[in-house]
Amino acid sequence: MNILKEKIHNIIIENGPISIASFMEISLSDKKYGYYRKKMPLGSKGDFVTSPDISQIFGEIIGIWILDIWIKLKEPNNFQIVDLGGGRGTLLKDVNRVLKNKIKNFIFIDINEELIKLQKKALNNAIHYEKIKDIPKKPTIFIGNEFLDTFPVHQFIKKNNYWREVCVNSNGKDLFFSYEITRLSKKLPSSNFTNLKEESIIEINFQIREMINNISNFIKENSGAAIFFDYGYIEGHGDSFQGIKDNKPINTLGDPGFVDLTSHVNFKDIKLQAIENNVNVYGPNTQRLFLEKMGALQRLKILEKNAKNHQRKDLKIGLDRLMNDKEMGNLFKVIALSSRNFPSLEGFTCGTTTNKE
Repeated sequence: MNILKEKIHNIIIENGPISIASFMEISLSDKKYGYYRKKMPLGSKGDFVTSPDISQIFGEIIGIWILDIWIKLKEPNNFQIVDLGGGRGTLLKDVNRVLKNKIKNFIFIDINEELIKLQKKALNNAIHYEKIKDIPKKPTIFIGNEFLDTFPVHQFIKKNNYWREVCVNSNGKDLFFSYEITRLSKKLPSSNFTNLKEESIIEINFQIREMINNISNFIKENSGAAIFFDYGYIEGHGDSFQGIKDNKPINTLGDPGFVDLTSHVNFKDIKLQAIENNVNVYGPNTQRLFLEKMGALQRLKILEKNAKNHQRKDLKIGLDRLMNDKEMGNLFKVIALSSRNFPSLEGFTCGTTTNKE
């Protein structure tokens, strides 16, 4: 039994079953043995590959999106760009190439020591912080690519027209799921989701709500915008909790600390949370539609002109993976937020959603 799994067993034996959110929190962020603290999760040797590493066009399009905002703001000097999660630094490196040093303030928010080393190599003038509250108070563009899916999710299952929380339990040897009456399950009204069948599961991500609150407050106080890309849904419910290892699905409870644990992002909930916080909201749209509207296909043609045959093939394959509805084009969604009186954001089919006065 690995050390972190033993730690989780001991917590459950002492205190009783824990929520899926608590299990994710320990597995991913334990200061000594957590997956995000010590594991190299990205790339061919990691457990998954993200859009910036699939195609340079992804980062370049975000660079163009930011450049448009910067020009509309009359090219301010005190502008900063914050990459939430940061990955290998590829995204901000591609963004910087498009901006050509027009914006010089770059920040990574990350806790993974191995990734931070790569981020410093990719963009040596960037600054690192662990929390948003620590970054300078100035006009900011936040980028979150496959960032929100890392936040721990709570699951609830409908049993006899009442809600029970899906928890992680222990028999001393194995971890397994159990359905418990908890403080949170008691707060879910039985009248909610009356159209759902018995055994239906809903997911609520309280930490994503808190993150949207924090970013909304930041951009309201300092001016700015945020854009998020992630796999998720706009309408729907169900069990999306999953474990990924070596780019393949794996038992979520089998090897904590060595498995990436995620859940799909509820973009409708993000939209409602942002509106509640009185910021402008754009989308959510599909990733395919956003990249299409921002000129990704035109960018591909430009790159192909100076590329060799094998490079053209790689460019096409990479962009197709990002935009094809059978790949990431439809599964991945994008949503953007901005402070009031901020310039309009490009790439979305709808303008600003409603705002409270």
